[in-house]
This record gives sequence, C-alpha cells and structure tokens, in this order.
Amino acid sequence: MAIVTATFPSISATGMPRPLTANAIWAIARDVRRQVCGGLWPKPLPADLLIRRVELLVANSIRFVPIWDWQNDVHDESGRPVAGACEYNSDSPENIYLSLNPTVIGDRGDLAASTAAHELGHAIFDGPASVIACRSKARHVTPDDCHFNVGGLKNEEYWSEYRANEFMGGLLAPADLLHRTMVMRAREFGVQLVNGSSHAGKLGYPIINGPKWSVVEQDLLLDDLAGIFGVSASFIWVRLNKYRLISGSPQGRA
Repeated sequence: MAIVTATFPSISATGMPRPLTANAIWAIARDVRRQVCGGLWPKPLPADLLIRRVELLVANSIRFVPIWDWQNDVHDESGRPVAGACEYNSDSPENIYLSLNPTVIGDRGDLAASTAAHELGHAIFDGPASVIACRSKARHVTPDDCHFNVGGLKNEEYWSEYRANEFMGGLLAPADLLHRTMVMRAREFGVQLVNGSSHAGKLGYPIINGPKWSVVEQDLLLDDLAGIFGVSASFIWVRLNKYRLISGSPQGRA
C-alpha cells in the first residue's frame, strides 16, 4: 500500500494548523510530490495517478484511508454542482472522502489534477483537526477553478482554502522544478532573463525580465510550461508570480 505522510506545526489541543507561510506549505507539497512520484521531475501529475498513489495518508501521525470518488456528481449545501469536495464523517473515522465531479470537470485534465490536489490539501491540513475535535461531519467544496484564487474575509475558511490552494500549486508545479524548466524553455523561446535574488525557485537562477516579455512570448511560454506540468496556462501564470519568477510588470498584464 502506498503511504503518503505529511507533518506540519499544529495546535495540540485542536489539531488546527498553526500559521503557515506559503514557503512552508510549498515545502510540504514538494515532499508529498516526491513521495507520490518517487522523485522530483518536471512532468504532469494527473488526477488518476494521484488517486492511485495516495492509498494511505498519515497527516501529523493521524492515519486516513482516502476514499476517492470520480464517478458521481458532487453538490454544495444548496444543491449546486461543484468540481470537488473533501469530507470527513466521524461514523467512519478512519476514512477521508475525496470527490471529483465528472460532470463539472468534463475532459479538462488540468482541472481534474488541480481539484484532486486541492482536495488532498484539505485532507492533509484539515483532516487531523476534524478527528481531534470529533466532528460528526466536516466538508469543504470546490465550486470551480475560480475557487483556486481565494479571497474575502480572512477567517478560518479563508486560511483553509489558502492552504489547500498553495498546496495544490506546490504539488503540481513545485517552485524549483518550475523555475528550472522555465529558464530552459525561456531561452528556447528567446525570452529575456535577468538576475533575481528574492524568488522562491532555484538559487542562482535568473528570472524573467517582465517589462521585456512580450504578449506573444507570454502566450508561447505559458502554454509550453502548462503542457509540461499538465496544468493550465493561467495556473502557470499564477505560480510564476507566487514564486516571484518575473521581474516588474509584463506587457499586457496587470
């Protein structure tokens, strides 16, 4: 049985994660990717592979058997269809239920991968607290890919979604892998690079010269990297900015 483990600082009485920086979440996600893939390479991590490889999850020493469901429709509390959900039920305390909605996801492999990674993030960071609090039920839903840009009031729900989103990003396109691949492909497309020292990627590697990065070059490089990592171009755009791999403001983008 494939066992995936994750450890993070938490409040012992409740199991709730202590405040985690984005860098800390990315490091946890990177380690989970290493366990799932057997190493670290710039390649897609599709939903079906993630589902097959995460058979037993141990988060802060609490064991779960993930029950993955990619066959049935998923709805929120109002009955509206959503892309995915992560659920815990104390009637079955050894399990964590991770669902992907085939009707909403359709044939979008990138959305399937993002949703699966996001729900796994919820399982890792929110699952232990549900067990320790003996919650009868706990449920997190992912309406669509717009949900991956968390906003609003910074309450418990905000931080739960923030952790799941940053885990998703760090799992599907880890900073160092994306940076290394970006540099190689940027040179292939003639994209100008400059020195950068405050990024989250590979130490000593250059970053994209944003003001000199044309819209045409953006489309080419983003689509190319999206194909390499099995995600969308907008996903890559968000990651490049989150990892601070672009200097200044590129042409045609805010």
